[in-house]
Amino acid sequence: MTGEAIITTAAQLQGLVAHLRATGRFGFDTEFVSEATYEPVLCLIQVATRERLALIDPLAIRDLTPFWDVVCDPTVQVVMHAAGEDLRICLLRTGRLPQRVFDVQLAAGLVGFSYPLSLVNLVGQVLGVSLAGGETRTDWRQRPLSAAQVQYALDDVRYLLDLADQLDERLAALGRTSWAEEELIDFVAAIARRAEEERWRRLPGLSQVGRRGLEMARRLAQWREDEARRQNRPVRQVMRDDLLVAIAKRQPVNRRGLDALRDFNRPALLSRSEEILRILDEARAVPEDRLPELPVRVEEPPGLATVSNLLAAALAQCCAQNQVAGSLVANVADLKSLICWHRDGSDEARRPALLRGWRAELCGSLLLDVLKGRVALRVVDPRSEFPIALEPVEGID
Repeated sequence: MTGEAIITTAAQLQGLVAHLRATGRFGFDTEFVSEATYEPVLCLIQVATRERLALIDPLAIRDLTPFWDVVCDPTVQVVMHAAGEDLRICLLRTGRLPQRVFDVQLAAGLVGFSYPLSLVNLVGQVLGVSLAGGETRTDWRQRPLSAAQVQYALDDVRYLLDLADQLDERLAALGRTSWAEEELIDFVAAIARRAEEERWRRLPGLSQVGRRGLEMARRLAQWREDEARRQNRPVRQVMRDDLLVAIAKRQPVNRRGLDALRDFNRPALLSRSEEILRILDEARAVPEDRLPELPVRVEEPPGLATVSNLLAAALAQCCAQNQVAGSLVANVADLKSLICWHRDGSDEARRPALLRGWRAELCGSLLLDVLKGRVALRVVDPRSEFPIALEPVEGID
């Protein structure tokens, strides 16, 4: 594999893209800065094939369309590590997502490694190679890049194909290739779904503001988004989430009411007080039948936490025995979803995630048997790697 200078011209980019298409598979990563602008500033793109390592400078090449086209080409496999943020950059720039992604972090979780595992640890544990860090807080907007920055950036992709090959072999040996394919499709789809969701619906504390407050939060969030875009600043710098929700909850009617809110005393907000009050008045004028609906709140029965803890123990045992990272399989919300589904009649049209796809094959049926009393947990050796036993209960159908 050969290194090369940073690609800074359209002609160099076209040559690299032709190479990527010809190989049909490459490692991919990005470096970006998101602390000070509305949208992340893409500062560097790293790619690796078996023959070439390359850095693309987006600050020098304004039109990256040829590169994004090859990333999204369904005939080309893109190998990544912890691909979420890089895929969001792709979606932001192109409105598209690649169709053939292999995320080595996800794949590693399916063959017994911890999840999520950093690239440094993954390369060390799988390939026995030590990677140097040191540039995680660097400002990638600065030019020229130092030799240390170039080395760090290239190391992010240098071993991706070797990792993918090793993990692919382990997946095949365990009969889990289809698991990885399914999980990666769901992973990319989840990024697309999140991008389509209304961002204001994810504000913390909205369940406490009422329907009128929801309308105020929606309008304030849209104002904040527009202001952030206009000023090219992160939305949180225009108005913090907690302050926005506090305004929607208190629903102040005048300047004094706004000033009484903690953290509203910033000059940039004080100067917009009348504008914010006008937004609140507009929300007050919306007819009741046109207000947003409150999110559905599910009351947890007293025993739900206890049962979910029991299932968590069974899940941990199952994952340890089958060499799968438990954190990749399910979280507490997934376990509670399974419990509530079983409690509420087991509607086949609404099967929870643990009873679908590879998760059902791995542990879903077992957890359902625990819920139904068909399988019991027994402590066998607290000092052991497998401290409990999961045993059938006689006489339970």
